[in-house]
Amino acid sequence: MRVYTAAILLLFLTTSCWDEKAVTITKDYVINPNWDKVDNSFAVYRMEPKDSCKTINAINPNDMEPYHCLIKDTSFSFTANVEYNGKDYANRKVYFNRYNGFVWRRPPDIDPTRKRTFKTIGKLQQETWYLLTGLSQFSTLHYIYIDSSDKLHVHKVSGMINY
Repeated sequence: MRVYTAAILLLFLTTSCWDEKAVTITKDYVINPNWDKVDNSFAVYRMEPKDSCKTINAINPNDMEPYHCLIKDTSFSFTANVEYNGKDYANRKVYFNRYNGFVWRRPPDIDPTRKRTFKTIGKLQQETWYLLTGLSQFSTLHYIYIDSSDKLHVHKVSGMINY
């Protein structure tokens, strides 16, 4: 009985520490209540279709597994530490096309010096896929697509560590 009680208590404590909160993603900004003063970095990558997918038109914004046909476009890859500015992360909008009080950088595999900075990464384009990482306490990736009518499609992929 003690083992059973201890197991239930451990399960409760473990799952209560992993309180994953919902992330808000729009084509203009992100609100991420999972960030805090220490863990607050994320990345935005523009994605493009793999050669094998271009000919068969396999990329569909309604596809539940778009990541099979996408690769990173290194010309549009940015990372940022969303520095605490006194506003609670649960309510803070981080804009793509506005200065947010922090700078964006190119990922270290593209710019090892990380000296070049950007105040904004610009407007996210229509008919384009993007990958947003660092929005979750777990290994959840957010693939987004903005269609020709400016509608946003979001695909969460949990447990993925290769992107």
